[in-house]
Amino acid sequence: MTERGAKGSSGNRDVGITLAGMNTVAMDLDEAHPPGIVTEAAANAVRYILAATKVEPDFSFESLALVDHYVEQARVEVMERPEVLPLTAQTLGAYLGEVVRRRHACWWRIDRKDPGAWRLEFHQVYVAFYPVHVAYVCLTEQDADEAFGGMEMPPDDFQHLLARLDAIPGVSEDLFYVPTTRLEVLDIAVDALLAQRATRPEVARPYLAKDYSV
Repeated sequence: MTERGAKGSSGNRDVGITLAGMNTVAMDLDEAHPPGIVTEAAANAVRYILAATKVEPDFSFESLALVDHYVEQARVEVMERPEVLPLTAQTLGAYLGEVVRRRHACWWRIDRKDPGAWRLEFHQVYVAFYPVHVAYVCLTEQDADEAFGGMEMPPDDFQHLLARLDAIPGVSEDLFYVPTTRLEVLDIAVDALLAQRATRPEVARPYLAKDYSV
């Protein structure tokens, strides 16, 4: 799919997902709360969004409208003060990731050394989603790898997603870098892959954290 593709444990086939290394820690699917570092970052995002919008976000999908508004203001700040970009992306990514985790069956995998590698790994489909990367792209309106889009999945599934996206109306350039749009594409990806799995029950199975790790 992209250069992020890695060799899977099932042989030398490129599975399209970078397998996690020894510096990562995955939470359990059934854990009610995210890792502490994510909780702290997401709480900071809530404070920032509340200050910008005067409405406290609640991690619902509907709250992304508040996030979109906050991002418009935060873009100005990161342009004027580029040094705040990494922390702003980390806090915003933590919030976006928690919206995803509460919407889908998935868990956090935290890289101890690189917040940009934080990701959500999905249980029902083989997808890894990188919310801090998505936050960075939305804040900078720059995406060096548009084929990545903050998601990794097997190449065949990626082609299936492209076919699904081609069948729906496109978005304007302004909406392309909006968090709501990015999470809507993730929803479309999950729905498309679940529909595909329904037609192939012989290969459908749940995935665990070990399936995403070395």
